[in-house]
Amino acid sequence: MIDYIYGRDKLVLMTASQIIEEIKRLDPKEQLGVIRFAYQLDAERHLTGSELSSLAERMVNSTDAVEAARVREAIVRGFYGQGYDA
Repeated sequence: MIDYIYGRDKLVLMTASQIIEEIKRLDPKEQLGVIRFAYQLDAERHLTGSELSSLAERMVNSTDAVEAARVREAIVRGFYGQGYDA
């Protein structure tokens, strides 16, 4: 995926990998700001209908009770906008 980064009077095309490499070059304080932003973004994100449906199918088809519980929690967090990591 190509992202557009606007610099001084020019447009720079960057892939996600390139953006990650740029983040690695930041000083630790600036990296912390990026990390906080990513966590906040994840916490506010709602899952799409297709993402929720996919998780629901995984939960129903799971033969492992622990995995099913983990997916169920991901559905709840995703529905209410707290991201997910299943």
